Order: sequence, then C-alpha cells, then structure tokens
Amino acid sequence: MGIKLNILFIALLIHAAGFTEEKFLSIKGVVLEEETKTEMTGYSIKLVQDKLDSNSVDFSKPEFQVWAPANRRTIVYFSKPGYVTKQVYIDASYIPSIAFKEKQQIELEIFMTPVEKTGKRNFSKPIITAAYDARSNAFTVKEEDVSTNGNNSAAKLDANYLPPFPAPVDTYKAVQPTANDLGLTQSFNKEKTKAGAELTKFIQGILFADLNYCFFNERTNDANVILATLAEIDPVVWGALKPFDSPEYGKIVMRTMNREQSADTLFALGACIETSRLIFLNFTSETKIIVHLKKMREIISSWQPTDLTQKQSEMVDALRNLIPLIEELESRYTENLRNKVEFDLQTDASFQSIQQANQTIYQSLIE
Repeated sequence: MGIKLNILFIALLIHAAGFTEEKFLSIKGVVLEEETKTEMTGYSIKLVQDKLDSNSVDFSKPEFQVWAPANRRTIVYFSKPGYVTKQVYIDASYIPSIAFKEKQQIELEIFMTPVEKTGKRNFSKPIITAAYDARSNAFTVKEEDVSTNGNNSAAKLDANYLPPFPAPVDTYKAVQPTANDLGLTQSFNKEKTKAGAELTKFIQGILFADLNYCFFNERTNDANVILATLAEIDPVVWGALKPFDSPEYGKIVMRTMNREQSADTLFALGACIETSRLIFLNFTSETKIIVHLKKMREIISSWQPTDLTQKQSEMVDALRNLIPLIEELESRYTENLRNKVEFDLQTDASFQSIQQANQTIYQSLIE
C-alpha cells in the first residue's frame, strides 16, 4: 500500500457520463500484488456514498480512475477473487466551491493481499483515509494501522448514528426567534476550556450554539469570530474549518459538526443549554417552546452517562433536576389546551423556574 503525495482536488465536467455541471473528486492510481509488486488486472472497484448509494466497475487494466461526487462520504472497495477486499475512506463532505477551482486529484497505489497472507492484520476497516483540509485547500491522506492492535480511526461513527439533539441551527429555525441581536456568550473561564479540562466540551457546545445562531441570522462575520475562538480551544477539531463565506455554507458544515461532536453528549448538552437560553429570551410560539423542552427532557431522561468526573456529573444532575419541572409544564399546558383555557408561558411558574435553572447552569459553566 502506498500513496503518491500529490494529493489534489479536481472539478470535472464529464459530459459523456452525464455529469454536466456536477463537481467530482477524481480518484486514480494503480493496483498491485502485495508480495510481488506486479501490476494486477481483473479486479473491481465499488464506490459507496454515505453508506447508501453504490456503483461497481470492473477493470481489465492495472490503472484505474473513478469519480466520487463532492459533498459526500465515499468508501472505495477494491476486490478480486482470492484476495482480501481493501477499503479507502474519503470524506469529501461539505467542501466549498472554491476548492474545485484548483483542478487537482488524489492518486493511490493499492496493494492487494492474498487471503492466505493476511496474518494478524485487520482489513475490515479502511487501509487509507482522506479528508479535506480547509487550511491547505487540499486533501490530507493517511495510511491506517491494520495490525490487530492498531488504532484505526476511520469511519468512527456508525452510519445510523444520530446526535442526541438536532443541530442548533435547525432548532432555531423551528422556534423562530424574532430578534437577531440576542446576547451571545462573549467571555468564559479560559481555564475550563484547556485541553483535558472537565467542562471544555460543555463550553464548546455553548459556543457552537452561538455560532449556529449567527448563521440563522446571517451574521457570518460574527460566526467567524466564534469559530476562531473555538479553534483556539481545540485546534484539532475546529482549526481545520475554513472561515465561512456564507450563512448557507455555514449551516451545512454545522450540521456535520453537530453529528461528529455530539458523539460526546456533554457537547450536545452544552449546545442545548445555550440554545435554550437564547430561545427563552425571544420566541414566537409557546407550542414550539414546549416541544423543545419535551425533546430535552426525553434525551436527558434516556441518556446513561459513564465515566463522568464529579464536576461533569454535577452539571448533568443539574439538568436532570429540570425534568419534573418540564413534566409539570407539559401537563399544565396540555390541560389548558384541552379545556381551551388561555395559557401564558412567560408567567407560568414552572417555565420561570426552568428558565432560571438553565441560566444558573449556564453561568456556572462560563464563570
């Protein structure tokens, strides 16, 4: 297995294949026999996008070239009878249009292993991974460890995984705040966000909710300020994101980031705390607030945290203390609705308690 390090991007208008005006990533290279390093023929390549769509092509020459659509995650399978199927994982999700102007491509060398020669190696996961790096406007490519004890980081989330909360930008759309200048989080305790800090995921979730609120209100410049702050906190996660050039692109990226980062539910809880705080300040529908709180209650009730520190447990317990208040609010709202009695959410005692408790949790995280 090898990689030619001219890892580049390409935009192709492939009229013959019916791909007019579509953007594709070109993946080309050669297939070799692992032991002899000789060129191989008679193999097939299967492309699976987002673990849903798939297409297979047979090759009679050692050289290959296939195209993967942009803004998708693709697994490329190399198969031949008598040999282990090899996988290459390519994350081309949510790439800006400017990237395609470089007219570049990925080149690979794939070494096929006879079934009887696998030894203790694990080929059930990708042997190579590639992901778009906004800082260099190109793909970064990595050979994965296939030893039995190796740490293969590819495809870390199951295709069916859903984050515990929807992306905040989608939540704001549902609740429809009427003001676009609500007070966002401007400062926080820097010690709490350092690498390994117990509450850093909560605070990143809070800033993430603010970031989404900026996109919802088309405040791209403000969003980029928050992104820079997140990049200072965790360069690995946030530093790879290119500054946003439009709210629309930002919304797309944030949905993916929500899915990736919410694998850590503490991050999702932080985002929910800030989303709720902003929603409580300004909203257009009492029903939508009730639906939001019901979703929050269901997640907190069903989530079974493990290996939390004392401070993390205290935050989670504080959120769980909201459950009976939310249940009371739901019950009273439903009863009034059934009896056609006017209901004023702002003056409801349970809602006021929820609002105050959420604010207290928020303050304890950022101070």
